[in-house]
Amino acid sequence: MTFMAMFKAPELFAAGAALRPVTDWSHYNHGYTSNILNTPEVDPDAFERSSPIEFAQGLSKPLLICHGMIDDNVFFKDSVRLVQRLIELKKTRYFETAIYPVEAHGFKQPSSWLDEYTRIDRLFDENLW
Repeated sequence: MTFMAMFKAPELFAAGAALRPVTDWSHYNHGYTSNILNTPEVDPDAFERSSPIEFAQGLSKPLLICHGMIDDNVFFKDSVRLVQRLIELKKTRYFETAIYPVEAHGFKQPSSWLDEYTRIDRLFDENLW
């Protein structure tokens, strides 16, 4: 939701933080998404209209992307693909990534939680006041 907000309506948001985010629904859990969007083969338009990576060119405000490398729900490579797309679009001044090498989707380490929320606090402190 953060990505879609920041990419499609940047004039409404000063900054955003995306935590363990889906960037492309065609790469997410097919059992989950097929109940909502069918499959990419059956309804490619639904996946294109719903996947944030398709709207990355709209980023124009600060964005923090946080993801654990061993995420077994939303795979880390999903965020990597979006970061590459943002680099290609020359959006590097607008985003920052925070990578958590020992974390899955549900963080376990107190140090990771502290780091993530410290970064979010700083992002909002710098951009919302």
